[in-house]
Amino acid sequence: MRKLTLLLLMGIALPAFSAKRVTVDQLNALLNASHRKADARLAEQLSGLELTERASSAKLAQWETEFPGHRTRDALMALADSSAFLQLSEAEIPKIPAPPLAEQQRILSLAAVYVSKIIPQLPNFLATRNTTYFEDSPSQQTYYPDISSGVFGVTEYRPLHVVDKSSTAVTYLDGREVADSGIAKGHPSGPRSDRLTTTGEFGPILAVVVGDALHGTVNWSHWEQGIAGPEAVLHYAVPRERSHYKLVSACQAGIEQEFPAYHGEIAVDPASGSVLRLMLVADMDPTCLVAKANIVVEYGQVAIGGRSYICPVKSVSLTRMPVFETPKGVQAPTAPLKTRLNDVSFDGYHLFRAESRILSGDNVKPPESNP
Repeated sequence: MRKLTLLLLMGIALPAFSAKRVTVDQLNALLNASHRKADARLAEQLSGLELTERASSAKLAQWETEFPGHRTRDALMALADSSAFLQLSEAEIPKIPAPPLAEQQRILSLAAVYVSKIIPQLPNFLATRNTTYFEDSPSQQTYYPDISSGVFGVTEYRPLHVVDKSSTAVTYLDGREVADSGIAKGHPSGPRSDRLTTTGEFGPILAVVVGDALHGTVNWSHWEQGIAGPEAVLHYAVPRERSHYKLVSACQAGIEQEFPAYHGEIAVDPASGSVLRLMLVADMDPTCLVAKANIVVEYGQVAIGGRSYICPVKSVSLTRMPVFETPKGVQAPTAPLKTRLNDVSFDGYHLFRAESRILSGDNVKPPESNP
């Protein structure tokens, strides 16, 4: 402690945290050699890593099965979710030639028809949104008034860690998503109002992105291997003047919402046009406090009322913005950035039924007369 105090008095900053960058194969090798490690020890080791390529949901599910410890599972989730906006490794991309331009246009047209005609045909249903909230704790300057005449110190960086979990009922009614404000049993605290939230995974975000992309730029990217076969991945870019993607944030004074330029990927079933993955990266204006705002939604087959539909099964959202309370003497533009990450899974799909009982006049019991 004395050494630390002397360093602070001398004004020497603590070294910044630097994660060790690894590939998915390297992480696999580390995990294969760690089956006998204690849960807490392995989780701490994983928290110091950063993936250089995307870990698929299937890969994350495999890791979670092999390592049931809750600390390790949370660390693997944070690690994989943070990589959700990266490219897959070359080994995981099928060696299939890009289709002709006419076929690319056909796939895009199928996706547009799917969003405009098929999505609105979804039945009214209920589902459960399960959210795990992650945050990091940036290393930042802190004022210590009790040491000598007052000095600045540096707090220790803490990697992404779980700060809360919640389960919320979601109703999809007449093409609109309605989130229940109640929190499911077992999660009494619920998400705080200042935490990152997303909506629109059940259809609106698809309509916005595909509609904007058709008026922006869409190019062929690559094939990816899905559960049912190869998926066509298209890259799109939407300029700010054509953007209908609303992001509520603190930008210029007096502006509470922004329609930023954005880009990303759309993974499409080439046979049906079903959108199976949507990735969106907002190109934030430099005047915004929010430095990063990314979201990815994965869709899959779910059973509702005895029939199969394509619905959201997972989403990941990630933001980076300055810490809310900047220390004395630190200007907001240079304040350290806090990362917030939400892992959301959707399950418990079932039909929404409004029950009512109609009584005919013959079945109505007459009121009792007073004696």
